Amino acid sequence: MTKLIETDVIVIGGGMTGAGVLRDLAARGVKAVLVERGDLGSGTSTRNHGLLHSGCRYVVRDEDAAIESYHENLILKKTLPGAIDETGGLYVKVPGDDDDYVKLWVEANRKVGIPVEEIPVAKALEMEPFLSKDIEAAFLTPDGALDPFVMVVDIVADAVSRGAKVLTYHKAVKILKSQNRVTGAVVQNSITGEEIEIRAKMVVNSAGPWSGQVASLAEVPLHMINNRGMLVIFAHRFNKHGIFRLRKPGDAEAFIPTRNVTLFGTTGINTDDPDDTSLDRQEMIGMLREGMPLVPKIFEMRLIRAFSGNRPLYQENGADDPSGRNVTRGMALLDHQNRDGLEGFITITGGKLTTFRYMAEKTVDLVCEKLGVSAKCTTHEEVVPHRDAKEFFKTVDMAPAAKNKIRQWAGLRAKSIEETMKKEKVNTPICECEQVTWAEAESVIPENEGFNIEGIRRRTRLGMGPCQGTFCNFRMAAVAVEKGITSAKEASRELYHSVMERKKGMGVVATGETAKQLQMMEAIYRISLGLRQEAEAHV
Repeated sequence: MTKLIETDVIVIGGGMTGAGVLRDLAARGVKAVLVERGDLGSGTSTRNHGLLHSGCRYVVRDEDAAIESYHENLILKKTLPGAIDETGGLYVKVPGDDDDYVKLWVEANRKVGIPVEEIPVAKALEMEPFLSKDIEAAFLTPDGALDPFVMVVDIVADAVSRGAKVLTYHKAVKILKSQNRVTGAVVQNSITGEEIEIRAKMVVNSAGPWSGQVASLAEVPLHMINNRGMLVIFAHRFNKHGIFRLRKPGDAEAFIPTRNVTLFGTTGINTDDPDDTSLDRQEMIGMLREGMPLVPKIFEMRLIRAFSGNRPLYQENGADDPSGRNVTRGMALLDHQNRDGLEGFITITGGKLTTFRYMAEKTVDLVCEKLGVSAKCTTHEEVVPHRDAKEFFKTVDMAPAAKNKIRQWAGLRAKSIEETMKKEKVNTPICECEQVTWAEAESVIPENEGFNIEGIRRRTRLGMGPCQGTFCNFRMAAVAVEKGITSAKEASRELYHSVMERKKGMGVVATGETAKQLQMMEAIYRISLGLRQEAEAHV
């Protein structure tokens, strides 16, 4: 028998935009269920360089997108302090770049009110020693860095604390309609195969690169340009500011410091498949060469991995710019009642990670207008509480109600914090690189979603350090079996997939120390443990 849920709004897509829509709906008192086919933030929202845009990059070409970005930059710095690093930005001109463009850029920023400050080259080199000594001009900007893993968790946690519901690892398989009106959706549990019917007054499609696929379920056309971008991660954080090349936007222009590493990228290649996160070594080498005018020693620094993700770009006539390079980075809010004659269905797509809150606000404004709800948006004013797992475990005397709210967002195991802290090996690091303890890892394993190492990684940074999970992946799987959380068969399967994902990113950049680390990982898992043969037998 199909399970039935009733709500006001279904939000399809658990990336940053979907999370923002869910929180805004909950803050306005609208009942909502978020549906995500995988884990929260497992798509585009965490496959980027984590730049909190100032708007400077787009100010010459796309004034509206620049204004949106700067406006949201200021709001997010106030309302999401747990996920924002106010690094500042440094735009620099290198020999050969267009002097006229620099003048145009400075004037465009002045026109829209984005503060930029030219500083002496000598000061820029003092601030950022790895910069090229040949740079010809430097400007400070209000760019920053954000942690998308933390941000999506904090936002969804806040929404759940307000009464919203979340179904991760549930894929929308059908949009329910009655004549010309959407009445809900059918979603399928990707682990058990169980189907759930959700009846609702409205459905919001916030599936990013997969928005076209979701729209097809409602039988409406939606052309997306999926633009795959590749990035690399350096083993250490060598810059204090975000460093950007001051020229017309292109590839390989941004060095973003985050946590204890630096991310660099990106490229832009269109793909027909939104699930295409392929990596190419020649593409990576070309990207690094493009970065040399900014950071000459780029090939001497250790890279620990590469990754890629798809930008969801939209224009009504997609063939006008098949490259995607000149498509606006502004949002596209589509009311399918006006566009396609289908009531109760809205798509929100495009935009930037920085503008997710604004995108959510405008989407929920439209939803509330259609539902007759008069409540106004408050997300530009209300601070999102930060749910850092490590701090959570330190604060053992917090009120039970607060503990429950923190656990609820992901359906965490119904155990008291005191019981968890008493467990054997609770404070022993599972992952030495990122200092992740067993207690922290166990706390983020959902009750009914199966054992998923990549999900644990996104919430705790397990395996994100220089060894890339060589040791902690196996420890995590072994202890999970020992504690009865998963079976040996499931643990082997998850271990295999996690190791393969780490190897994929390492293999593209593998030289020097990273090549040695990859060889060690291969020797441990393929030769010593025979994981490949064992896991493939279970797949």
